[in-house]
Amino acid sequence: MARLVFADAHGHTNPSVGMGAGRIAEKFAEAGGWFMALVALSPRHYGLKEHGLEGYRKVYDLHVSECRAARESGLQVSCLAGMHPADVDFLVNKARIKPREVLELGRRVVDLAADYCRRGLLDGIGEVGRQHYATKPSHLVVAQRIMEYALLKAEDMDCIVHLHLENDGAFTPSDIAELLDKLNVSKSRVLLHHARPGVLEHGVALGLPAATPGLEPVLVAAFRRTEPLFMVESDHIDDPGRPGTVVYPWEMVANQLRLLERGVVGEDALYRVNVDNIVKYYGVEPP
Repeated sequence: MARLVFADAHGHTNPSVGMGAGRIAEKFAEAGGWFMALVALSPRHYGLKEHGLEGYRKVYDLHVSECRAARESGLQVSCLAGMHPADVDFLVNKARIKPREVLELGRRVVDLAADYCRRGLLDGIGEVGRQHYATKPSHLVVAQRIMEYALLKAEDMDCIVHLHLENDGAFTPSDIAELLDKLNVSKSRVLLHHARPGVLEHGVALGLPAATPGLEPVLVAAFRRTEPLFMVESDHIDDPGRPGTVVYPWEMVANQLRLLERGVVGEDALYRVNVDNIVKYYGVEPP
């Protein structure tokens, strides 16, 4: 067995208000981290007032720099950017943009991400998907159609997509599996991001790549209910106003090591979750 190393399958950095990628990557590497999938936040999280395509372009350029900084800290990195489904609600409710116009903007934002993938600046599109909270039906339709457009683009561009979805038991992964079949998009393209136990095991059973939050009670349930065919994510947002949300990457490592010490999980399972599954999904070289 090789030494234990750890991966973060989905996380965020914010140099505008938080530590930024360089410092986060250093701390994660010190804790045994070898890989991070870094996903861009929405323009407003960086303090940008531009709500149109140029706002997203500025985010993408900033995020590409953040991914570079993480790589310079010694980590392997997968770099993704997209349009979060919560942006739909923000753009309609706060920016006063009509749903039809938000849909058109969303398609242009996905096109921009696809162009960055084509140029080798991004490795995937994300996150896109559906709101996990109650919202207007029209907003949900817009988010769904942006997700479908992103999935088709990803298939064309040979890149991956992180999906932000509701956690509704077996329904969520089964609906996504049916959608992928309908669109003729490979399951290997998607990641069911933030798939908690109750959803996770159904996604794994359907052969869908999935990542679960690295919180200790969540991990206990994940390893007890599910074969180690999933990944673990921090979903850390790097915002001092919400410290540790969802979990610091280095604390995610400590949580897994505690489970190892308690006998909840073995070294083989941790290696599969943190190396084998990462290598398979992200197409990176093992550490």
